[in-house]
Amino acid sequence: MKTAKERIDLALMNPMAEVLEALGTSVKGLNEEQVETLRETYGENKITKAKEDPIWKKIYESIINPFTVILLVIAVISLFTNVILAKPGEADPTTSIIIVVLVIVSGAIRFVQEMKSDEAASNLSNLIVNTATVIRGGEQMEVPIEDLVVGDIIKLSAGDMLPADALLLETRDFFIQQSSLTGESESIEKKSIWVPDEEEKKKQALESERFVFMGSNVVSGSALAVILVTGNDTMIGRIEKTLNTFEEQTSFRERNE
Repeated sequence: MKTAKERIDLALMNPMAEVLEALGTSVKGLNEEQVETLRETYGENKITKAKEDPIWKKIYESIINPFTVILLVIAVISLFTNVILAKPGEADPTTSIIIVVLVIVSGAIRFVQEMKSDEAASNLSNLIVNTATVIRGGEQMEVPIEDLVVGDIIKLSAGDMLPADALLLETRDFFIQQSSLTGESESIEKKSIWVPDEEEKKKQALESERFVFMGSNVVSGSALAVILVTGNDTMIGRIEKTLNTFEEQTSFRERNE
């Protein structure tokens, strides 16, 4: 079961005992040898961020926008009318120079602000170390979220962030908030179902009460779950990949293409 879809389909259509057996795990969790093997197979539980734009592109985007393009056009027109086409001795490039200087200063201020903002966000991100409670070899431990693998058994409680896409094994008054995926602001109850009926099998994973997804937050209750999908293959990982490769068209660009 190399693909995320195969593992999700397996969990949708089969009893819990068969899912655990297929994943090579149990409620006591994986051993260290299995963890290393699975990490090599599926990679780290980390979502790849979009490649940072080069400096030249950031400078270009800071200076060139619809408003500055209009200003530059005005500067060119002023250059023609007040300098090139002016009578001898009446040439006055002041207007063009002022406009160009304003565009450059405005772009420089925007560039510096964005660089400082990016640096602050990066520093803050580096200070945050998220961990998850996992059961391995029958023992409960805290590990970095990036170290989780497919088949890990995780414990969830109020205030936790879902570290991966998982199937619930046990629940107790378990409510989560998954607005990052569905847009719904209301918390929803999730339940463990060891043997799904025919109606349950027909549901999509996001509609099922048995599945929880990375990026959701636990509002109340507690649960035990087995990880099915990690990293870029998670639902939120696929969404982020789509957003990173999607280039939004502005009305200005649409009119000029």
